[in-house]
Amino acid sequence: MASILFVCDRNACRSQIAEALCRRDAPKTWLVASAGVEPSAQEDPRAVESLRRHGLVVSVNRPKGFEALPEVEWDVLVFLGTGAMPALPEARRTIQWPVAGPDDTPALSCDEIVKDLEARVADLLLLISEPSKT
Repeated sequence: MASILFVCDRNACRSQIAEALCRRDAPKTWLVASAGVEPSAQEDPRAVESLRRHGLVVSVNRPKGFEALPEVEWDVLVFLGTGAMPALPEARRTIQWPVAGPDDTPALSCDEIVKDLEARVADLLLLISEPSKT
C-alpha cells in the first residue's frame, strides 16, 4: 500500500484539491491525506465549489496540521507551494510542485488549479505505479 501526503501552507485549497483528485484516481487501498503547515479554520469556499463543479468533494476533514496525521512513514510527500519548503514530516520521497494558490495569484481561479493538479496527480500516480527499474 502506498502512502501520499499533500501539504500546502493552510490546507484550505491546493492540498485539499490534490487529496480529492488523488483519492478519486489512486487505488482504494492507498493512504492519501493532506495537511497544512499552519492550518486554516476552514476550507476555502472557492476550492469547495470548484471541486463540486468537477464532481468531487473536499475531504470530510477540516483543514488539519501534521499532528492530526496518522503515524506512518509516508512514501511520497508533495509540497504545493512557490516558496522555500518549510519543515515537513519525514517521507521516503519529497517533491515540490510550485503551484500558486488563489490568494497568491488572484487572477488564478480554483478551476485552473484543479486542472493543473489533475495532470500533476495523474503523472505522480503513474510514477508511483511503475515497477522499480534497478
